[in-house]
Amino acid sequence: MRGYSPYPFAVSVFLGAVLFVLTGMHGVSDFFFSVGSGFLLVGLLRLLSNLRMFASFAWGVRFLKRLIVGEARSGRTETEDYAKYRERVGGHRDAGILLILAGILIGTAAVTAFLIKT
Repeated sequence: MRGYSPYPFAVSVFLGAVLFVLTGMHGVSDFFFSVGSGFLLVGLLRLLSNLRMFASFAWGVRFLKRLIVGEARSGRTETEDYAKYRERVGGHRDAGILLILAGILIGTAAVTAFLIKT
């Protein structure tokens, strides 16, 4: 996993552990499912960021702030700045790996639950 930031993976495990504790579940399959859910949530957010789903909303909030403060610029300047901003947003290469790990962990939870019940 060279070249990837460890933070999304750590946040995923932490979020999964918090879900496990807060829901009061117990068992190995429940833990795998909780951690897999953490990976799924973080992976989907990273994927949506790669698709630039939040770019226009974030830019709109910044533009509204500049309007209120009185720092608004011309339309052409705003358009060019938005285009540059959209090019910078996203680029999270780890989204796919996070989603694959989520599938593996949730699949492991299903297999573990099946094996324990039988």
